[in-house]
Parts: sequence; C-alpha cells; structure tokens
Amino acid sequence: MKDIELMKREYARMIVNQGINLEKGQSLMIKTSLACYPFASEVGQAAYEKGATHVEIRVDDLRLLNSRLSAQDDEKALSYIPPFFGNEDEVMIEEGWAYVRIDNTDERDVLKNADPDKLALYSRANSLFHRKARIARMSNVVPWCVVCVPSDTWAKSILGEEAAEDDLWRVLAPILHLDQEDPSRALAEHNQAIERRAGLLNSRHITSLHFRSSQTDVTVGLGPLHKWEGGGDFTVDGRPFYPNIPTEEVFTTPHFKKVDGIITTTKPVTLFDSRVNEMRFTFKDGKVVEATASEGEDLLHKYLAIDEGSSFVGEIALVDQRSPIARADTVFNSILYDENASCHFALGAGYPTCLKLEHDKVNEQNLRDAGCNQSNVHTDFMFGSDDMSIVATDENGNEFVIMEDGKFTKDFE
Repeated sequence: MKDIELMKREYARMIVNQGINLEKGQSLMIKTSLACYPFASEVGQAAYEKGATHVEIRVDDLRLLNSRLSAQDDEKALSYIPPFFGNEDEVMIEEGWAYVRIDNTDERDVLKNADPDKLALYSRANSLFHRKARIARMSNVVPWCVVCVPSDTWAKSILGEEAAEDDLWRVLAPILHLDQEDPSRALAEHNQAIERRAGLLNSRHITSLHFRSSQTDVTVGLGPLHKWEGGGDFTVDGRPFYPNIPTEEVFTTPHFKKVDGIITTTKPVTLFDSRVNEMRFTFKDGKVVEATASEGEDLLHKYLAIDEGSSFVGEIALVDQRSPIARADTVFNSILYDENASCHFALGAGYPTCLKLEHDKVNEQNLRDAGCNQSNVHTDFMFGSDDMSIVATDENGNEFVIMEDGKFTKDFE
C-alpha cells in the first residue's frame, strides 16, 4: 500500500483540484476540528500551490463550546454571535470564496452531557445567523466540499482502542480511491457511473417512491420539477465541483407535503453534536407527527421544533448496499460516510439544485410551489437495509422496481 503521507497529500490535492475545483485568485475558507488542523493546513498549502489568494482556517472546538454552555445561563449570551461573522459571510459570498468543511469526528462525545435546551438555543441562533451563507452553498452559488480525515480518536471509536490514525487511513484508502495509481482519475470515473444512474432515474419521470423493509413502510412523492443528482455538481456559473468526497448516493428533492408512512433508522445520527440512535418516524402529509429514539429522544424532539421545516423532508437519497462504504460493514459515526452506506432522507431544507428551476427563479415562493422544503437546518437520517425494496411509479401510473434487497435492479446498476 502507498505511504500514508503520500495519500494525505494526494487527498488534499483531490479536495482542492476536484472537490472545490479552486481557480487561481480564488480564496478559501476551511472549517476543521482541532485534531484535523494539520490536514487542514495541508489542504491550505495545496490551495496556495493552485493559486489561491487567501486561505482562512477556522477551528470548530466543541470542548470550548461545552465550556460556554456550562458557564452561561442567560439566553442573550447563549444566542450571541459576533456581528462581524455576518460581514464575513457577505464578503465570502460576494467574492466567491470556496468552502471546505472537515467533519468533526474526534469530539463526538464532548457534548453528550450538555444541557439540551442550551445546546438547542445556541445551535438555532448559529444556524439562523449563517442562513445566507448556507443557502449560497446549497444553491451552488459557491463551490463547497465536505470531507472527513482520520485521527487517533476517530480510529479508536470505530476500529477499537488499539487502533491509530494510520490504521483508519488504510481502511479509507480504497473508499477514497487513494489506493489507485491515479486517485483523481479513479474518482472521476466513479462519479461518472453515479451520474449515469441519476440520468437513468431522470429519464423515467417518477412521481412517487414506495420504500419497504421489515422496519420501514413509507411513500415519498416527487414534484414535477424534481431532478436526480449524484456524483459531481456545477456552480451556477457552470464550474464543476464535488460537494462530498466520498459519495455513493443519487438524490433528489421530494415534495415536502407528500411523505406518508413509517421510517425506522438503521444507523445513529448526530444532532446538536450529540448521538441519537434507533429513531422511528411517523409521517402524515409530509410532516413528522410522531418520533421516538432509544438514545437522545429529547434532542430529536428539540430538532423537530427548531422551525416549521425541521419536521418535513428536504432530501431523499438512494444508496446501493454494495457500495464500498456499505461493504466495510462499519458504523463510521460520521454522516458523510454513514449516509453513503445507506439510503437516507433529510429533515430540513431541500436542495434548489435538485429542481428544474433557473437560478434567477430560485426564491422562497417558487421553491415552496415546487414542493421544496424550507428550513434553517438539514440533517440526514439513514434507513437503508439489506431487505429494502423500492417501487417507483411514473407519470403514467406505471410501476417498476428500482431496488430489491438493498441493491439496485439491473436497469439502474
């Protein structure tokens, strides 16, 4: 196998060259955890080599946040976000900064004992404050990419106490194509296959999907303007980029008022930076009308109460159980990885890019008319399984099978 340091450099370049497709003269914001700062710096160096004007790295320190939540009781203090962060968001959107987020996988348990009311208050204030920047990314106004990077803590949490960072790099190497002679070419070929699958789904003009397994029985309606995406994407001015590395999903924006039935999750999810597990949702006319969890149920209910849209579906994604991440048969404790091992849905905002709307027509009213959910949050919940079947109905009322036993049928492979 390749040298680990070489794989790190190749991954950093992949993120810069393909993930955000950085242009000469463009600036870059990187958000990272403390443990992953050295890799963030590696990405920054690759960005400067590509011609970046400025690279800014921000550390997401959950231990510091935990201290804040413990020390503060005043609602005004807990909701305070420095106003200059708003100025930063405006400048980054205006100047077209690229954005890379290295998902925080090494501090998953730091906030597990935090006051859920305080955490929900802080999270809601932060989400509302940065709403414009989040919409800019979800609408592909700027290129963005979400990744995960091995650390000793993350390695131990999923591989055992004897594991170290390098052990996890070896596990992830084939998933990230870093075991290939030319990782960037391998990534491009992999994403072309996903894009082909999205094209096949778009050609069938689907109006609804019926998901059924031993724990799930739900029908999801799709609006006439929906379109399937997968693999790479494009900014509004036509530049290709990869929002997630790795990715295995094809996804779309469903009609937020046309979800009915029961969904049971098959993997844990992080809400308010805390673990929530074994959730069961009952939907009626799109809305979650009942929700339970074996772990973190209070946090789940607080999430559903964030705003009107947090209890409606904004995304539905299909993932084959034969994907490299699924075959690893590991709970990675990272939404980025776990969502790419399983079919999933998101509660919260839908993706405007998954609708056949011109960019200048994307506004709140047109999105709502198209069935796109509006919210200040977006969180994925995994519910795929080896016994999952998906039956689609097209605009002429014809039914056809997309997935059996967790695998795409031959027509959609």
